[in-house]
Amino acid sequence: MEEIADGVWVVISTPLADRDFTTLSNGGIVAGRDGVLAVEGFASVAGARWVGDVAEELTGRRPTHVALSHYHGDHSVGQSGYRSRAGELRVLATEETHRLLELEGQERLLPNLVITETDRPTEIDLGDRVVTLTAREGHTSSDVTVEITEPRVIWCGDLVWNGLFPNYRDARPTRLIRHVRQVLSDPDAVYVPGHGDAANLAELGPYVDLLEDVGQAATRAVEAGVPHVEAAREYSVPTTLGEWAMFNPLYYEVAFRAWEQDLRSGG
Repeated sequence: MEEIADGVWVVISTPLADRDFTTLSNGGIVAGRDGVLAVEGFASVAGARWVGDVAEELTGRRPTHVALSHYHGDHSVGQSGYRSRAGELRVLATEETHRLLELEGQERLLPNLVITETDRPTEIDLGDRVVTLTAREGHTSSDVTVEITEPRVIWCGDLVWNGLFPNYRDARPTRLIRHVRQVLSDPDAVYVPGHGDAANLAELGPYVDLLEDVGQAATRAVEAGVPHVEAAREYSVPTTLGEWAMFNPLYYEVAFRAWEQDLRSGG
């Protein structure tokens, strides 16, 4: 838990360092006069409960809202850890995220769901601080970024990774690159990726270059008729882009499969 401004904290998980999968994803806490928003549901009830407990210690209140960047388990499983007798908890997610969670048979969403608009940003007034949620896509069919203006902080969910090779499990890579470029456009913002350290715009330049490099390699493979498994086996991240740790040794294959499917479907 790192405080970056008055009433604003970011959660940076380090599962590759200590193998602690309690939270697994990054997240945060935003406190206003009338409410407290937690970013992400995390990978376990214990993880969300810990964030809720810390929020209470820091602000005197448990979270009144929780925003989900997408439906993947490491960002959503622990939601019930935020439950409190003090009042209702509003879960902020897109209707598509809700549908995907239900499709998986996961009872992760709490009652009184507040659906974010998909055609315009949704603003949540916490009193003296407004949080903006914007529906996007690319990592999944239903991604959400969470933003505040003072200070300028953007939680990107898994649209953005830093120092860890991204998971393309449900990705539409051509849309991913487009939405990542939309999000990574403010030189004054602090960006909180889904995984990896918080960073500024310049520090995330290698991530955009990585997405482009994987896309170029996958495109060449598709045009040459090389199967994604073989193309992934031959791929390695250029040393000029720095080191990119792997959650899973199959992530190259997952990425090239996603690109192959996307290119063959027309993007």
